[in-house]
Amino acid sequence: MTANRLDTTLMRRMDALEKIYARIDLEHASFRRSTAERGKAVACPARCGNCCVHFVPDVMPIEADCLALFLLTERPALIDRFFARREDSYARDAACPFWDESKPGENCMVYPGRALICRLFGFCSVQNKIGEPAFALCHSMPPVPGEETRHFTGAARMTELFGAVPPPMADFSGEIVALDPGEAGRRASILDALPSALSRVALVLRLGAEETVPDDDRPSADSIAAS
Repeated sequence: MTANRLDTTLMRRMDALEKIYARIDLEHASFRRSTAERGKAVACPARCGNCCVHFVPDVMPIEADCLALFLLTERPALIDRFFARREDSYARDAACPFWDESKPGENCMVYPGRALICRLFGFCSVQNKIGEPAFALCHSMPPVPGEETRHFTGAARMTELFGAVPPPMADFSGEIVALDPGEAGRRASILDALPSALSRVALVLRLGAEETVPDDDRPSADSIAAS
């Protein structure tokens, strides 16, 4: 497989994943706006980062590649930090290695490249055992104004209350699985998935960069033999 083909394949997959991520962000924003307009605001507490403190996300291989690409091209300084904190994050209830306790409200250092579960947490619905959408507030969220329960079930009930059903987790997860169905079963902790993804994506980027070097700038066979 040529470097150009490797690079094209990687970028095509990453572009498709980014489009799914962008739709999630738009649907979350729409849902939050709808709840606020009805006086039933669903929102995280100000400057909260509790979901990162005792949680290390699992990712699919394509998500690990996406985060690796983000780190290598946008936040390379965080790679050393990841490896420095990786062992500590294996401890039970440890924080995500990309959580920054020094910046309340901006805790996630890889926010633009964060995984699906991080994007969906707190603002998504799941399907219960009888096939109805169900939604529960995160334990850190304040109660919905005027509501005693923190659990909501049924499309009709949530539409009446919030004006919309929270984005469905299964739908977005299924779309991401479809991008790389052969690897979908390899979901793993970010601690285990990211190192190999970094190596894989770094190689692709390096080969792609070499392909862009003009032929006139490449060393000749004679010069290599003579050196």
